[in-house]
Formats: sequence, structure tokens, C-alpha cells
Amino acid sequence: MKYKHLFFDMDQTIAPARQPILPEMYELLANLSQDIVIVSGQEVEKIGWQSNYLPAYTLGQNGNHATDVSNTELWNIPLTEAERAEVLQHIELLLKELPKEPNPDWNPIEDRGAQITFSPVGNTAPVEVKQTYDPKRIIREELLRKVPFDSDNLVVKIGGSTSLDYIHKDRHKGTNVQKLIDLKAWNKDECIYFGDGLFPGGNDEAVIGVIETVPVSDNLDTYQKLKAMTE
Repeated sequence: MKYKHLFFDMDQTIAPARQPILPEMYELLANLSQDIVIVSGQEVEKIGWQSNYLPAYTLGQNGNHATDVSNTELWNIPLTEAERAEVLQHIELLLKELPKEPNPDWNPIEDRGAQITFSPVGNTAPVEVKQTYDPKRIIREELLRKVPFDSDNLVVKIGGSTSLDYIHKDRHKGTNVQKLIDLKAWNKDECIYFGDGLFPGGNDEAVIGVIETVPVSDNLDTYQKLKAMTE
């Protein structure tokens, strides 16, 4: 296998959405000799929990908070207060388009520092609710069509199973993957990225053209493709 550095999205790529990694995926990744890099919209701490603290580089909040395998911080670049206010104003407009208010107990808005994530049903809604809400992204695409997000510095991407991720235009998964590669002086031809959001508007789209990419449908698909690649 020519790849020495394996990059992965988290939700629906190496783990079910908002759920822990499956034992067989953990075992496969933990026994590989390659560097493992997890690039997710989630916070670093939640990535650790969700991956069962798999030894890995972690690029949280779309890579804007980065740690190495020993959990040493590499960088952390939060949104400004003005940027945060701009996002919250757009979310207020989106809320008016919803048929009903999201359940506040399910945390519809999560301010993660370098990223704000909005879920019309709630970021911590029960798994069965999240899985059936918008599997084909139709609802979220229609929301953004009705209420476009026009910003000089920020962008919104469809992420996970129900979320919309607001990040800086110049600090997304693509730029942060490149930043880690440059920092570690890795060969880009020896890097590969697996993600379920490698489609127009998806939260993995920005990695296309940075390194080789492998689109997957879910964590089970990732397992099969990775196992075939490493056997």
C-alpha cells in the first residue's frame, strides 16, 4: 500500500453519526502502521470519545483545532465575535422557515469555537430521529435555497446527518488537511482521505484536489473499502 497517512471524516465515515466507533473498525485502524488523521466538525474532546481514543491526529471543528497523537495542541483558531453574530443572525432566519421550533433539550445550536453547528432537529436528538430526518439532504438544501448565507468571510456546509456547519471560508477541511501535511512535511501522494460528504456542498468537498479522496456511503462502506485496500 503506497499510502502512509490516512485521513478520515468521523460521522458516517469511521463511526455511525454521533455514536461510538464499532469494535471492528477500531481494531482495523489501531492495527495499521499508517498515520491516522480524523478530520471532523466535532470538537476534539468528542472525537476522542467517539473514536474510543484511537491513537490519531485530530483535526476538530473542520480542522480549526488540531492535536497530534499525544494530544498536544498544534493550533486552535476560533471564530471572532463578529463572525459568531453573523452566523447566529442567519440561523434566526432559518428557524423562521421551520414547521416547528427545534427541541431546546436537543441542542439545535452548538458553538464549538471555530465552528457553529445548527441542526433543525437538534444536534443531540435521538439517533432514530436523526437518521430519518434528512437522509438525502433535501430539507437542508431547500433551507439554504430559501435563505442563502451571503458572507464575506464565512461559509455554511451540509454536515453529518442533520447539521449545517458554519466555518471560515479560508479555514476548512481542505486548507487544514494541507496545513497538517505541510507541518509534518508529508508527501501528498502518500495521503488519502475517506469521507461521506465528498459531494457539492458537502462538508468534505473542500478536500477534493488537496489529496486523493475516497467517497463512502457510511462507516460500513469505509470498513470494507479500507480493509480491501490494506489486505
